[in-house]
Amino acid sequence: MMANAKHCLIVEIPGESARHYLLSASKITIGRTAKNGIVLEVDTVSGSHLEMKRKGSGYEVVDLGSTNGTRVNGKEVQKEPRELRDGDVIKVGLDVQARFIEMIEVKDFEDHADAAPGSITRKLKKPSQKPRQEINPVAAAVARASKAEAAK
Repeated sequence: MMANAKHCLIVEIPGESARHYLLSASKITIGRTAKNGIVLEVDTVSGSHLEMKRKGSGYEVVDLGSTNGTRVNGKEVQKEPRELRDGDVIKVGLDVQARFIEMIEVKDFEDHADAAPGSITRKLKKPSQKPRQEINPVAAAVARASKAEAAK
């Protein structure tokens, strides 16, 4: 992952539009009660369901003893932290699905009109001449002898 990576959590609750959360906090709790950073008002989600913690430039997830469990890519997560990777699917309880996404930032184009020529682009080297085919020295000697015989 990139050193300054930004992440997003896309949460899908059946019957609702997808929700997009930009993750920037060092610790994010997810659950049904209002004290959580991400509140999911779904019956199969526990009051304090799971926690996401920043680890390096990414995040890891831990289940907080929820009733209906937490799964990442189909594998159950418990109290042991599980590192998240770009594209991981997190199942929260029985009905909620979330996708962990590494975001790519698109910045404004920088005009480099005042830059010195060649300072921004790299000049590609021209490919060298085609390599000569290997010549069999015996075949070459036979060919020269044949030409010399024919010239007599």
